[in-house]
Amino acid sequence: MRLVLLTLATLFLIPLHADPKSHYMIHCMGCHLMNGQGVPPEVPGFNEEFALLAQTGVGRSYLVRVPGASQSPISDAELAELLNWMLDKYAPEQDITPYTASEVTRHRTKILADPKAERTRLLAGNTH
Repeated sequence: MRLVLLTLATLFLIPLHADPKSHYMIHCMGCHLMNGQGVPPEVPGFNEEFALLAQTGVGRSYLVRVPGASQSPISDAELAELLNWMLDKYAPEQDITPYTASEVTRHRTKILADPKAERTRLLAGNTH
C-alpha cells in the first residue's frame, strides 16, 4: 500500500507534456472546432486570414495574444508548438516562419482587450 501511495504521489509531481493536438483540443476547441471552423460572428475560423496574420509581426503578436492562447495554462514553448501545429494544419501550403518560445514570451503578456476589433483592424491594413 505504501508503495502504491508513493507511486501515485510521484506521478502527480511529474509534469505531463501533451502534444500540440491535445492542447488544441483542450484549450481551443471551445471556440474553434477541430476542423478550424469558428463560431461567427465573434470567433473566426482558420481560413486564409489566419495565414495572412501569421506572416506579419503584428499579426503574429495578435495570434499569441488572443485570449484562448495567451491565457491557456501551458508554457510559452508549448504555445509556440501549438501555434506551429495550427499553421501546419490550417495553412499547410504557406511558407510561414515557425513560432519560437521567446517570440511567444515577448507577446503573451500584452493584454488584448478586444480581439475582434484588433483582427478587423489588422486585416484592413491598419497596423498603427
